[in-house]
Amino acid sequence: MEITEGRVQVAIITCVTPYDDHTLLIELSNQHCIIYDLQPRLRTARFAGLKELDRFKSVRVDHGNTLVWDNLCQLTIDEIFDRIER
Repeated sequence: MEITEGRVQVAIITCVTPYDDHTLLIELSNQHCIIYDLQPRLRTARFAGLKELDRFKSVRVDHGNTLVWDNLCQLTIDEIFDRIER
């Protein structure tokens, strides 16, 4: 989070880069980066469709706060931060 003129401003996702090992390099507007390993979640019904590397690599940023894989699934920045804090 960033504080601008007394207000809390949440960082947004500016870029995402998928890698062959099912990790994502997530770049944020506050110049921080997150390496997010999606491999453990591929066993869940929600993310099982991303086992295929071509589908996994189709990820895009939507509205700065969500990672989207076409009509398969999505992952919000809040979920990413929540997983990091565990």
